[in-house]
Amino acid sequence: MVASAALHARMEKAWGEVSARFSAYELVLPGSPAFVCQAEACQAQCCRAFSVNLGDAEVERLARENGTAPIEFLECEDGKPIALPLAQPYLLARAEGRCKQLGADLLCGAYAGRPNACRLYPYFVIFVDPGTARPVYAELEGMEPSFQAALGSDTVGPYEALLLGHTDCPGFTGPAMSEREWRQLMEETYRLQFGAV
Repeated sequence: MVASAALHARMEKAWGEVSARFSAYELVLPGSPAFVCQAEACQAQCCRAFSVNLGDAEVERLARENGTAPIEFLECEDGKPIALPLAQPYLLARAEGRCKQLGADLLCGAYAGRPNACRLYPYFVIFVDPGTARPVYAELEGMEPSFQAALGSDTVGPYEALLLGHTDCPGFTGPAMSEREWRQLMEETYRLQFGAV
């Protein structure tokens, strides 16, 4: 297993090279404050600023968990869900400049079945090519070994995997994350984001 200090130093270096591209985010490492939902301090910026794409499995889960038909929570046209030419072709419906599922109390009205993008927030994982100092978006073959290397395995990957947190979220108020807690968060975020098992 690679020493944590060396791993974290590599992550900090990679972050320093790309942080200007991700100005609304910060690097999350062990010792960073844990996320604790602060609904009373939250203005639900994520539900106002972002449109959420969903795949078929997410549509099915949202319909099943919340007992609603897809036309009630997806962007529709002529009574039928709009399907875009994307891997996740559907869009969560929006109304009045916000997600249609956002309640007046600023809580999610579809929390149990919420899409993966909402489950991820306020975190996500990026990969940085240390040779070019640029983010890598579509090179899936190199991502898995790079992710395993970030967790401290003996695997060597071509990229640095970084866990980021959205700075507009007021929930980074919890206790400092331990190495174990950080690894669990990194694994869960990666699994949700990339569909890894």
